[in-house]
Formats: sequence, structure tokens, C-alpha cells
Amino acid sequence: MAPRYLTKSRFKLGRECPTKLFYTKKKEYPDTNLDDPFLAALAEGGFQVGERAKYYHPGGHDITSLDYEEAEQQTNELLQLENVIIYEPAIRFGNLFIRIDILVKDGNHFELIEVKAKSYDSEGDDPFLTNGGTIRTNWQPYLDDVAFQRHVLEGRFPEAEINSYLMLTDKNAVCPVDGLNQKFRIVRDENNRKGIKVSSTLTNEDLKEWILVKVPVDEHIDLIVKDGSFSDQIEHFADHYARDVKIPSPIGNKCADCEFQCSDEEEASGFKNGFKECWKNKLHWADADFDEPNVLEIWSARNKDLLRGWGATSIPHYYLNK
Repeated sequence: MAPRYLTKSRFKLGRECPTKLFYTKKKEYPDTNLDDPFLAALAEGGFQVGERAKYYHPGGHDITSLDYEEAEQQTNELLQLENVIIYEPAIRFGNLFIRIDILVKDGNHFELIEVKAKSYDSEGDDPFLTNGGTIRTNWQPYLDDVAFQRHVLEGRFPEAEINSYLMLTDKNAVCPVDGLNQKFRIVRDENNRKGIKVSSTLTNEDLKEWILVKVPVDEHIDLIVKDGSFSDQIEHFADHYARDVKIPSPIGNKCADCEFQCSDEEEASGFKNGFKECWKNKLHWADADFDEPNVLEIWSARNKDLLRGWGATSIPHYYLNK
């Protein structure tokens, strides 16, 4: 049986809704996000930017194995070196497991670099914080991602000095050539895994201008982790995921976009509907109740969670007649 490690993608999923950790990666619970062309396009853009970032940190070693133990063993062997750059190193601490985009080791000092296909204004004010000094909502998932990775790396190497970065697309940079992205083509291998094929026409001239910027984020991460609740949540998620135990969470507006829904036909053929399981558990619904209108179907109505408190099996006539 494959180990049940809490990875950064699973941690992100748990932050959205802890119950989803029970449904994810199980064949009996279809995941509609796997068939989402928009998300697939975003992922492909991330592959391209990630490959380009390697050229800003040349001479590194690629860890390509998808096997947890093999990837970790290869990483540990490389980390015996005094100075090394590793792409996609596998770091495990307890039942937490991460693949860092780029890890730079210089003696006892690490640079943890997370590459994102997101734009950043290198000449503007700090975009991560509100005027009140809290993390902006649109940047929270990105910083949470790095915070989770730093937590694991610190656990694995408690004596090391770690600096964390987001590597982003610089809005103010001018691309030195047209069609640079086309020199980093998305390809699939014999196992249908996506990867990048770099064009033989790529030159040093193409890369002479940095269009990515490495932004230090440790101060922002310190804000996230300062009260200890972030670390507690990691351990809570990891424990339940390792034991394959469902974490109950409140239902609400967020359920409308749940990716663990499936059609009646799919259910009839043996698949399970995670959305229905949650609502049945909380509201004691029967299958027939899902055929009736519910508050998630109200167009542009505010306070749906409040309406749900009136009884989610019925919708006030005021809304039905709108």
C-alpha cells in the first residue's frame, strides 16, 4: 500500500475544505477538476515557467522519479554534497512530503524557491499585505504553499538556515525575443506524463534578460505561522489523511463548486458523490431531497449560509419568485 503522505497540494485542498482530503485520489470519488481544460491550461503555463526558472539556476540535478522512496533516496544522496542545486527534490518529514521546485544548498544554508506562473510588479509596493498588515486573500494560497514547504524543510533540517522565495513573472521585464514560450513545448512521455521539451534553438541571448523575479517571502510566512495554528493544522490534516479518517467540516456556499460531485448515471454505475455525502451527513437528507431546489441554486442571492439555517430543504418564496 502506498504511503499516505500529506503533500503541499493535499494541504492546499484541506485548507479549502478538510473533508476533501478523504475524497481526493480515490477512484470511487470522481474529481471534476481533472477534466477541467482551464485548470489544465494553467498547469501547462506553470510547467513552462518552472522549466525556464531552472535556467536561472543552472547546473542543477533533476529528480524525475514519481516513486516516493526512490525520489527521496536520490535527493538525500545529492544533499550529501556541500553545495548543490536540485530541481524537484523530494523532502520527507514524518508523514509530510514535498517536492520543492528549486532547492539551492550552500553548506548549511538552503534557498527554497517556489515557481509560480503569476505576475508580480517588482517596482510597486508590497502586494502581499493589506494596509492593515494582513496577508491579501489573492496571495494567501501562494504564501501558504511556501509556508508548508518551509515547515517540512525545517523539520527535516532543524539546524539549517532557510530562506524562502516565490519566483514570479516580472511585469516590468521586457522579453528579449518573440515567442520565447514556444521554445518550451509541452510534451508527454510514454506514460502520458507531461513535461517540457526545450527547443534546440534556445540561446543565451534568449535568456539574457530575467523575466522572472525571485521575491523573498520569509517575513510574510512568519505572519502566517506566528501563533502556531498553521503548524497545528498541518499536523491535524496529516494525521487524519495518514489514517484515512474523514474530517467533518461545515457545509455552505463553498459546496456549490465542490469537485467531488458526479451525475446520477455515474452514481448508478458505482461511483460516489462526495458532495451528497456531506449534505446527507449534516442535514439528514435522503436522495430525493437533492431533486428539490436548494439555496445553492439561488442566483445572485447573498447570505446563502443564513438561508440554510432556515432549512436547506426549502427555499423562501421570495427567492423562488425572483
